[in-house]
Amino acid sequence: MSSHNSAPAMEEPDASASGSVKERLLAEPISVATSAAEAFTILATATAAEAIRRAHALRAKADPEVLHKLRVALRRLRSLYWAYEPLLDRKDCSLQREEFKYLANAAGKTRDWDVLRDVLSGEEPTRLSFGPLLRVVGEHRAAALSFSRRTIRGAGLEDILHGALSSAQQHLNSQAVNTMLAKFAESRVDVAEKALKKKVKRAIQPEHPGYAALHEVRIAGKKLRYLLEFFAPVLDGSHRKKTELLTGVQEELGKLNDLVVSETLLRQYSFQLGDPDAVKEAVAFLGAQKKRHMRAAHKMLRNVW
Repeated sequence: MSSHNSAPAMEEPDASASGSVKERLLAEPISVATSAAEAFTILATATAAEAIRRAHALRAKADPEVLHKLRVALRRLRSLYWAYEPLLDRKDCSLQREEFKYLANAAGKTRDWDVLRDVLSGEEPTRLSFGPLLRVVGEHRAAALSFSRRTIRGAGLEDILHGALSSAQQHLNSQAVNTMLAKFAESRVDVAEKALKKKVKRAIQPEHPGYAALHEVRIAGKKLRYLLEFFAPVLDGSHRKKTELLTGVQEELGKLNDLVVSETLLRQYSFQLGDPDAVKEAVAFLGAQKKRHMRAAHKMLRNVW
């Protein structure tokens, strides 16, 4: 088995560095000659290093955008572990994915308040009345940022990621996994694609079950998109069109999700946000926007599928 299967040490994160996971992968690309086990080491190490680098940057500066990028890296890592579940210890893999989810959710607390602030501070004249409400939202956002930083700092993210990669690599080595990447990647992308189609079919039924079904489509779409990005060098060209189709749908579903998250925050913190009339007005505004984007999302999904 190649030396790639010995988990390489992740480089010491540099808070000032600007390289992305994709840029890191260029230095050690996967190819049709790469085994599935070797590819896991390359992909997981690069993605974990990205998350650790963002966590280090967060210690130096309270930047919500860094939190968002940290959350994305953790979500990507979670999708990668899902892809490799057939080759890993299933129980350990499930536990690691839950750990990644917990850390990603902690990082997302601040993002949710940022989304609410952005939605309520747009250009439409009706939003001018949200000024006092926005000030209170800003206070809650600052508290959420402090919570996110404390949680990430206290969780021992670097140790968690090193431990997760080491455990997965030991299992791959012990099982002497020699599956070639191209065949493995195609099979896992196929499973993710079928799962997405099933959720889309449910969401576009005439009597559709509402936002919950669309949210499932969004999550399944993200998983498929991450896998297409991870395995792009060994997938055939037919997947490129799927990626392009996913991008437009995901953008619309993302806008809808922002509105739902914002409405949920308003309802959850309604007694802490000051003027009840302002909160009620904001909830009504978000509700109207949500209906419009739900119609647009359903129309787009029917056109694509």
